Amino acid sequence: MCGIAGKLWFDTSRPGDREGVAALVAALQHRGPDDEGLEVDGPVALGHRRLTIVDLSPRGRQPLRSADGSCWLVCNGEIYNHAALRAELGAAGASFASDSDNEVILPLYQRWWAREGADFVSRLEGMFAFALWDGRARRLLLARDRVGKKPLVYARTAEGLVFASELGALARDPLVDRSLDWSALSDYLAYKVVPHPATAFVGARKLSPGSVMVVELGAAPGGAPRVETHRTWRLAPGSDETLPPDLDAAADEVRSRLRAAVRKRLMSDVPLGAFLSGGLDSAAIVACMAELGAGTVRTFTIGFREAAWDETAQARKVARHFGTEHREATIEPDALDLLALLGRLAAQHGEPFADGSAIPTFLVSEMARAHVKVVLTGDGGDESFAGYERYRALALAEALQGATAAPLRWGLAAAAAGAVAVGAAPVQGVLSGGGRGRGERLLRFADALHRAPRERNHDWRVGGSRALIDGLLTDEGRRLLPEPAFYGVDHDGPLRLNEALALDVERYLPDDILIKLDLASMAHGLEARAPFLDRELMEFAAALPGRYKLGRLPASGRGEPAPAGLRPARSKLVLRRALEGLLPADLLDGPKRGFGVPLDAWFRGPLLEPARDLLLSARARQRGLFRPEAVEDLLAAHANEEVAAHEPLLTLLALEQWFLGQEQGR
Repeated sequence: MCGIAGKLWFDTSRPGDREGVAALVAALQHRGPDDEGLEVDGPVALGHRRLTIVDLSPRGRQPLRSADGSCWLVCNGEIYNHAALRAELGAAGASFASDSDNEVILPLYQRWWAREGADFVSRLEGMFAFALWDGRARRLLLARDRVGKKPLVYARTAEGLVFASELGALARDPLVDRSLDWSALSDYLAYKVVPHPATAFVGARKLSPGSVMVVELGAAPGGAPRVETHRTWRLAPGSDETLPPDLDAAADEVRSRLRAAVRKRLMSDVPLGAFLSGGLDSAAIVACMAELGAGTVRTFTIGFREAAWDETAQARKVARHFGTEHREATIEPDALDLLALLGRLAAQHGEPFADGSAIPTFLVSEMARAHVKVVLTGDGGDESFAGYERYRALALAEALQGATAAPLRWGLAAAAAGAVAVGAAPVQGVLSGGGRGRGERLLRFADALHRAPRERNHDWRVGGSRALIDGLLTDEGRRLLPEPAFYGVDHDGPLRLNEALALDVERYLPDDILIKLDLASMAHGLEARAPFLDRELMEFAAALPGRYKLGRLPASGRGEPAPAGLRPARSKLVLRRALEGLLPADLLDGPKRGFGVPLDAWFRGPLLEPARDLLLSARARQRGLFRPEAVEDLLAAHANEEVAAHEPLLTLLALEQWFLGQEQGR
């Protein structure tokens, strides 16, 4: 796992920018504290910061050069099928100078480019972002893995193209137009992230997951290049009419593929461990690690002083069950400078980012790095097996269409406002959140019942934050920040569960979950691997009907699952069945757990005054985006528990911290 950067001049008579790329590489030192390398070949300069995981010797130093000397490679990531590719390529006459898993990309390109073009990247299994320069063909490739586990950002002008692993590093290059992209910032206010391919800057873009950019230089020096981007993979959602194996056979296949995915990710020449939240997904990874004989598994957990959010006891129970070497820490918000930590996260992302779970992810990464260089995580299980509450809401809303929708919407709205009790127990069972904003979620659910399914799903993905934030905008703010872009399915029919899952793989995973994990872990030089994001496991799960992920079993517990409807359905149905006998029964039946954060309490406690000082500061007022009196009212309403405004408040706070960082040159 590493950091990469590079620059290509389109004028081939111009020598590569060694000094400029060296500056980008220096900004990525945290990603690769063990080694660095930089090479110039004609108009291109490639740089690399190395975190040694596989082949610890100097032979694995990058940039790597092909055996014939014509191609150079810098790669951030791991190629899990490198041994099989090495054997195949070796049989075809390829030779290797190292044991690095990344090196196989060079002969793979040379063997298959002429026949397959950019699709040769589909032969790689792993997490990666790489740049490959073919000096003979004067061709540069930028590639990113299927779901976007590893980031890659770039800027392109008439002069050339520059790229890096992180936006903060890329923005140091003079080719990057750092004018603010107000449309992207408007999307941020809705999604709490800047969705790809945009960034917060007009002149920088994210390479989309599963994509390969091909830059072919012109024959004459200074000639215009040909630039094309190819999408090499996209998850196809299965149909509810698909004839599947029975549930037990499907569960056996899920367990087999999950075990294989974990086995691949045990590839390492250094110690590894696992994040353990106490929930189903991370416990499943730890169970597979123990079952596969990975030695004594090291596990790491972050807890909270607030009991409703603390999961250390459950994580500890899982750790005892599998005999792990377990470490945990509790976040004490009074002792932790939360505002400074949020500022550090803003600098790490290089653009606004307001997922509060970045805080525990950052801190657990810091704790783990003191003991291991690699961790396995449970990320991706929710998107493959329907773990989020909004999937239950989607299924329930589908069942409530028709004549019952209008009166039920009124009743739910009244119940959410506290006027009446909710009469329908299934509604409470489906939408309750353990006391965490139940009324707020009920109101959002009720308000969306009359909407078309894809707009409804869009609203739930955006959440209630944007509506509150829109009420704070000045006239200038409304002018600069238009309505957010719609990221949804491209048809007007009913939105099925599998389509919602595929949309989250396309959007929520790379824009939020995976960039959060990458930047939080790599800030400490820690590599994080996610077995649930294995291609073979994801594709099998996607092909199963929705009722296998969110469904109801017959009373006997056996037989064909029924679709979710008015009666409460079990999430991750096939995954839970797959883990029977491997995990304790109470964990299999437990609620979803993860790295959530008690932001609502923090914004009434240790974050309230710092947030007020920052959001109502002279600089914030001069920006003129939000009405100070409205921001003050929102802070007071949250402090008095009149409204749950922690999410919009974090969104505003992260934005203001990023603005300040830009002004201070961070």
